[in-house]
Amino acid sequence: MPSKSFYQTQSGVALLITILLMSLILFLSIYVLSFSLTEDRIARSQTWGEKTYYLAEAGMQEMVWKLKNDAAYKQNFETNPSWTAEFTRDNPFGAASGSYTVTLTNSSLAHGQITSTAAIDIGADKTSRRVVKVYVYKALGQSDLKDNCGYADGNIDISASAVDFHNGSAHSNNNFTINNASLVNIDQDLNAVNQYIESLSSTVNVGGTVHAANYLPAATPIDMPAIDFDSADPNSYKNKATIVYTQTQFKNLMKANQNLTLAGPITYVDGDVELRGGQQLTINGVLVIGRDLIVGHYFTWTGGRFGLSSITVNYTPDQPAGIFAKRKINFELWTGDIDITGLIYANDQLNILSLPLGGNGFTVVGGLVGRKLTVTSTWNTIDITFDNGVITDALGATQFSPVITVEHWEEEY
Repeated sequence: MPSKSFYQTQSGVALLITILLMSLILFLSIYVLSFSLTEDRIARSQTWGEKTYYLAEAGMQEMVWKLKNDAAYKQNFETNPSWTAEFTRDNPFGAASGSYTVTLTNSSLAHGQITSTAAIDIGADKTSRRVVKVYVYKALGQSDLKDNCGYADGNIDISASAVDFHNGSAHSNNNFTINNASLVNIDQDLNAVNQYIESLSSTVNVGGTVHAANYLPAATPIDMPAIDFDSADPNSYKNKATIVYTQTQFKNLMKANQNLTLAGPITYVDGDVELRGGQQLTINGVLVIGRDLIVGHYFTWTGGRFGLSSITVNYTPDQPAGIFAKRKINFELWTGDIDITGLIYANDQLNILSLPLGGNGFTVVGGLVGRKLTVTSTWNTIDITFDNGVITDALGATQFSPVITVEHWEEEY
């Protein structure tokens, strides 16, 4: 029979084992609890991190949007190599949604770094923070017309008129003639491949140089830029037009709507277009015409309409804007206000004839292109301002290319 001391020893061992097991269970419980709390903190941290990251990305996307659509941002990004800009948005997606600060620093023309820093208050005096850096650029190509805002594949004839070519040159692949008491101002060069002829009664101010066969060296010929109006190619303007009208359909549309707005971006008319009887036409984008455009040949239109006919063209960056005619374009006696940001392109003659005195005049920001360019007896000054971006968008296919290219992307915590 075991002694009393034996039972006491056994009880002591059991107690020790029990304490050890309880300690082990407590340790494992603390470990599991600690692990669970850590996992919870990691999960919540990851959630806040993702929210903050997407907030920073939203700030970056807003800056890219500004570079595409805000005229001031676009202008500075493309013309000022050391330009910087910054803006901050607090709670952009509602209360307690955080904030972001976005900066852009140009390293050269149309090359820069966007830094978007986002922060969200997560409580307990703690803040989730993310930084997204993006290097962006835009290809700035020179138009086929170089710096010319007035171009003719043949002659340029200006007679008894006042014409200003702002911020650019004027080019003729043949003769450039100015006569009959005309006043012409050209900020850059006057270019003629053949002869430059100026009458004694005219005044011509050239900010750059006259280049002509009789003012050597003569100008180098520039091929007339081609426009694909209606070929079978899917990229022809007729095939990629937003809407296509027959000549009769468009005539009836204007007759029923004296103040007509074309939503664009590309409207194609398969035939002639004639504005008369006080027609007010607004073009958002480009109007492409399969034959001729005649503006202001008649003062009246059957049905009691009468007056000067006017055109406004609105330009959206990276989309074509203006008026393209497969044959002739004439602006005649009963033409009203012409306010165009875009390219006026006539595959044949481009004539501005006997415009009346009054109204806001004839203003084009972009350029004029024609097989032959004639300006005769205009009472108001014809103002043509060179804009390479407008011309490039009109003659090229850049409307289908990225405006802003992301060159490099990095993320910081």
